Amino acid sequence: MDRVVTSLRTTIRRRFRRMRRRRKVGRAYDMALEVARVLPSQADVLDVGCGNGFIAHHLNGLLGKPVVGLDVGHSTSARIKYLPYDGRHFPVRDQSFDAVLLCYVLHHAQDARLVLNEVSRVLREGGLAIIYEDMPILWWDRMVCWTHDRKWRGVTGPCTFQREHGWRTTFNLAGFEILTERPLSRWRNLAHPVARRFFVLRNSVAPHTAPEHVADLAVVNLYPTAAA
Repeated sequence: MDRVVTSLRTTIRRRFRRMRRRRKVGRAYDMALEVARVLPSQADVLDVGCGNGFIAHHLNGLLGKPVVGLDVGHSTSARIKYLPYDGRHFPVRDQSFDAVLLCYVLHHAQDARLVLNEVSRVLREGGLAIIYEDMPILWWDRMVCWTHDRKWRGVTGPCTFQREHGWRTTFNLAGFEILTERPLSRWRNLAHPVARRFFVLRNSVAPHTAPEHVADLAVVNLYPTAAA
């Protein structure tokens, strides 16, 4: 009897893991399709913070060219051209890519301007930055972002979520022109139901000079303190 129960538990665990993997691969494919629509075929693409690598893997086939993935880990689940990096400086040459993908990455950066400076450095003239970000708009969104921050702050540091106007200011100060932006459904990932936004930027103007604290003011405080 014990063997039967153990076998049943093992089967259920395997099936659950398989279902989770299929959902991840499916979401990655949907996002890869979304990204591919704004890129020319044969574009050289860098996926910063590529995670499991599934988006880059799907883009390989959609664009007909290998996509390079960067992250702070040692490897990815998907087989892609992968380069580990230190979280600050991309280990690639200047002006070597047509597009850079940042999929829910910037809110993990302690200084988004440093990351965007690296994006600008590696993009060719007129290159695109494609950015997905969570938006702490309503109380529900803030709660989901708070949970996400609690999960990751011990790994990447406190999350630096911003609302739409905050990101627009940050992008402008970094020298990017916003070509398009649109909201995304918070229900596209039921395990992380938060408002989202999709930005397509062009690297076309010189960065603006501004006091360092300007971008910091846009970061949403998920831990408000009571007035003294």
